[in-house]
Amino acid sequence: MIVVFPPSVRHEDSIAPSYYEDHLLERVSLLELRLSQMMKQIGMAYEFIQREAKSFQKDHVLLQSFFETLENVNPDFSHQLSRHCIELYDGKLEKLTAEDKFENELKLIFTSYDNKKPELFTHLIKEGIKLLEKNEEKQAFLNLERAALLSPKNVPLLFYIAKNQYKTDKFDAAKENLEKAFELEPQNLKVLLLLGAIYADEGEAEKARKLLSVLAHNPNATVAVNFIWGFLAAFEENWTESLAAFKESLNGQETPELYYLIGCVFLQLSCEQPALEYFEKAVSEDLRFADAWFMKSLIYKSLKKEKKEKQARQAALESKEAGAQCLEFMKGRELVEPETALPFQHLNKPNKRLLTNGSRRLNKFLREQIFKAIE
Repeated sequence: MIVVFPPSVRHEDSIAPSYYEDHLLERVSLLELRLSQMMKQIGMAYEFIQREAKSFQKDHVLLQSFFETLENVNPDFSHQLSRHCIELYDGKLEKLTAEDKFENELKLIFTSYDNKKPELFTHLIKEGIKLLEKNEEKQAFLNLERAALLSPKNVPLLFYIAKNQYKTDKFDAAKENLEKAFELEPQNLKVLLLLGAIYADEGEAEKARKLLSVLAHNPNATVAVNFIWGFLAAFEENWTESLAAFKESLNGQETPELYYLIGCVFLQLSCEQPALEYFEKAVSEDLRFADAWFMKSLIYKSLKKEKKEKQARQAALESKEAGAQCLEFMKGRELVEPETALPFQHLNKPNKRLLTNGSRRLNKFLREQIFKAIE
């Protein structure tokens, strides 16, 4: 604190007007009061934390004792209950995170609106969201599109509409909105990924690669981008590039879908032994992976190992995986083209989408990776 004395007393020794003394005393007293209040608050906070810590410690000891007792009585049930508790916690955490992201997304949409009639715009957005939650997509998109007409340069809104259209398989409408968003923000990474995925799905390889190449080294989009790139290379029958892309997509993760695809590409390259190894990895990660069992059976058939072939086919049937491609072939409804692995059978058929018309499981996996990257 700087104290300035008037000129009349500046050169006199040991003179300080009582006004300044009182002022300083008042300031010191105020500081002491605030410091005292702060210390009390810190003390209360410490007591609260200490009390909560003791309570948490007791709960932890009780839970530990409970699980140890249960482990001794029934180990299987103990593991199952423990896993269920972890899944429940992860689910709640994921839900809270999703809610926060959704609130931020809405905030971006509203802050990007700069025209008149904000009440109407807000009403249309909120009604559209409510209708989407009720699965009334047609009316929901009508409301959201009306909102977009009021704010035609609102990129967050265009992307929000396109994202939900993609979720409901309205690919043409999603592409139209994404192309508008791309013209306004050509460096928007979310737009690049989703639009690139739609172009790839339509077989527009060059357009897709142009957009996806920007995201090739983005850690959030690595899996989705290389997965799509692998299918584009398979569509062009460039199997070495496809293999490299799927391996890059794997990125050290133990993912049955990617193990399966890598095995299928090795089979296209006539490398049966490494293909078999990757199919083994796929089914070891998920015993209900019917298509991976089926592809194993084809290799055993080629190697003339009838017993193992029958075992693998039986495992594929017993998995009862909904939407598995192999079921159509094993029931005789479709004919297997022996020169083409199962997930690539549809690539050269007319009017077939490269990514969304193949395996239901692979389609679901890709969508999960795309939405993980954009949300």
